[in-house]
Amino acid sequence: MNMGDFRGPPLPPPILEDEGWRLQVYEKDTMLVCYNKTITHATGVWKAENALLNTLPTFFTQLALILTFTYLLKRLFKPLRISCLVANVLGGLIIGPSGFAFQKFSLNYIVPFGSIMTLETIANYGLIYFMFLKGLEVDLKPILHARNRVLSIAMASMVIPAPIGYALHKLLLKEAKIGAHNMLMNGSLFWGLALSTTNFSELAQLLASVKLLRSEIGRTALSITVITDFISWVLLVITMAAVNNYHLHTMLSTLAFIIVCIFVLRPAISWIVHHTNIDEHYDEHHVSLALFGAVLFGYITDSCGSHSIVGAFMLGVILPRGELKNTITEKVEYFVSEILLPLFFLVIGMRLHHTLTGIRIVLFLAIIVLAFLAKLVVTSIAALISQMSLRDSFALGLLMNTKGVLALIILNVGRDLKVLDNQSFSIMVYAVVVMTGIIGPIMTILYESSGTSKQIQCKSIRSIQQSNSEFRVLACIHKSQNVPGIVNLLEASYPTKESPMSVFAVHLVELTSSHASAMLIVHDTCKSTVGGSRKGDDILTAFENFQNENDGTTVQALTAISSYTTMHEDIRSLSGEKDANLIIVPFHNESTLDGGVEDVNSSIRLVNSNVLHNSPCSVAVFVDRGLKSTLTESSSGNNRRHHYAMLFTGGPDDREALSYAWRMAENPNVNLTVVRIIAGEDATFDFPDKDGILKAMRDSEMQKLLDYQYIESLLINTRNQPSIKLTEKVVNNGEETIQLISSMGNDYELCIVGRGTKVSSPLTFGLSSDWGDCPELGPMGDTLVSSSFLVNASILVVQKGTTSENNEPLRDSAHSKGAQGSFVNYRNGKADGDESDDDRL
Repeated sequence: MNMGDFRGPPLPPPILEDEGWRLQVYEKDTMLVCYNKTITHATGVWKAENALLNTLPTFFTQLALILTFTYLLKRLFKPLRISCLVANVLGGLIIGPSGFAFQKFSLNYIVPFGSIMTLETIANYGLIYFMFLKGLEVDLKPILHARNRVLSIAMASMVIPAPIGYALHKLLLKEAKIGAHNMLMNGSLFWGLALSTTNFSELAQLLASVKLLRSEIGRTALSITVITDFISWVLLVITMAAVNNYHLHTMLSTLAFIIVCIFVLRPAISWIVHHTNIDEHYDEHHVSLALFGAVLFGYITDSCGSHSIVGAFMLGVILPRGELKNTITEKVEYFVSEILLPLFFLVIGMRLHHTLTGIRIVLFLAIIVLAFLAKLVVTSIAALISQMSLRDSFALGLLMNTKGVLALIILNVGRDLKVLDNQSFSIMVYAVVVMTGIIGPIMTILYESSGTSKQIQCKSIRSIQQSNSEFRVLACIHKSQNVPGIVNLLEASYPTKESPMSVFAVHLVELTSSHASAMLIVHDTCKSTVGGSRKGDDILTAFENFQNENDGTTVQALTAISSYTTMHEDIRSLSGEKDANLIIVPFHNESTLDGGVEDVNSSIRLVNSNVLHNSPCSVAVFVDRGLKSTLTESSSGNNRRHHYAMLFTGGPDDREALSYAWRMAENPNVNLTVVRIIAGEDATFDFPDKDGILKAMRDSEMQKLLDYQYIESLLINTRNQPSIKLTEKVVNNGEETIQLISSMGNDYELCIVGRGTKVSSPLTFGLSSDWGDCPELGPMGDTLVSSSFLVNASILVVQKGTTSENNEPLRDSAHSKGAQGSFVNYRNGKADGDESDDDRL
């Protein structure tokens, strides 16, 4: 209170006081705070005798403290797979009364009573904007198209735990001897609702941390949670209106507002948006208007007697999907979730009490255990009835206990409406923290065997070349702009009924809180084939068309959702799970009109680098410069010829790249020129490891022999195929290699090279791998991407897998398919008797 006197019942002695403030117990659940407020400012930079008595520096101090504590706790809990919710609540708890806030120093300088109103006001603003963002993520399609098993488990996980939570709160009130007509009896509704809910964002983060997002248990848990989340929001609105002083007009006015939003404002806003922004370009003005609308809608529902978060949530729900939603989320989400929302956790922590009066510790622990077992047992039984395995059923029961901001909002609203006292509020918050905190470690132990630590055996392209086995490709997509080039590259791979190709199109999505509902949608649409895709999805539609236009092709659409730092682990595990021969990843930069590159996303570069260093099967980095489809016709109506080039300098990566180019050359619409670059007599070999120079020389000779054998196999098996031309060029150093590349002209649509990181060759010595823009592409790839050579050609950089057939056996060339004659002497990378540098096969 900011007053000098108090007119009311006589006050008991203060329980805590200091100069400038006094704290007294007024009623059983009410504390009276009297404090002095400085009206005039005389000295100092902040125009105050004590800067921390001023509102602004005090607020910044509180913000810095909560951000620091939550950051440190998140870093501490991350290796243990403990939810971020635990770190956020504990951060607020440390600053709150159970931490050091009731120490006199803290009350004077950290959280003075005069600052609490400002803190709660800004925290409520953060909560309003957070609910607005949650409304933007709402999508009813997953609910309307949910499978019967998902619906039945979702209903069971809500319908039964809610009454159990209701009964536990009644038991607590009975222990505390609260009368039956007391307002606190309505708190049982909030306990039941908080216990029955599961938070989608926290669950998605947890599943990603234990690598179960793509698993059956992960998809099922996400599908169930999106249903329970939506029902919880609806029930929260109804509950708030019902318990708000029992006013019927509160419920009716709130219901009327929701109906007007859905049936009047939603189509009106959609019409305005689509007719005023035809090009769908939105800027800061649109974002500012949306944020103002969130506060306005919150004011309306608050005036109706409901909570302000209802209005903000409804505005997010009725805004049209598309670029407007993406723009708002992109510009606002980080500030809200990382800056404003922690203040809400600080308010939660300051409301928690660690001393529980009138309740036995045994009952306190029993309530937490029963609250945890309620959803665990019910969900597990429902899953077993739905014919899930015992382990998955138990895990699903655990996952349904994942609480988040939604549960805290429910409890905080109950506290604001005074239907939850400090004790019942604190007990349920502690239960939420304990339940959510133990799930991550248990899931890690339960599914430890499903991690990616086991050895993954994958095949290379060459392993299927002779047998015409199915070519299995894992094509990675970051955004819709990657699709045309990769689809055309897959068409160039020439799938046929005799040599079929299976494509696993993986949409790589960064795991952020903004993908809460989107993650479920993509998982729900990722069926066994592309045919289960949603209408209007450009990525899935493009691959569906590719499958329909190419015989011998099957396509399966997948989604990998994780942070960029761990995305390569998902790609690696998928390649092993799908037995892939090749992983295709798009280049992180986009090509400009002048042949240069423009930096788009450095995080994608990190993903590609990690894939190249950790993939057990072959990897191809695709630099798309407008690769054309091999199915297109010329102006005369005939299929046009497409000219591809393959630069071969030797080594396992180049042999793998040549194998892929060889397959493309089977396409009747493709002409392939293989430029074999050979070291001349003046070439100097530089072996960096002087101690192992003899071993390096032996390895170099071995690679030369393997190169020769594979080139000979190409000559023999394609001698009747005029679309392939072999050109041999002799160079002595990297400078002559660059001159050779620059003389090739711009007639090629695709240039294929090996990454060449496993061999040391004078042909690439001095190229840009040491100082170029993209050393992860290897010397040849970096030179082609960073230079102005072959500016019209797309680039494909191929690397052989780190564990797939690294030790290739030597063989007599007479053992080649269709080979005739004996072994041919090989010197300086060239067979004796070679007369010409240009042999047409």
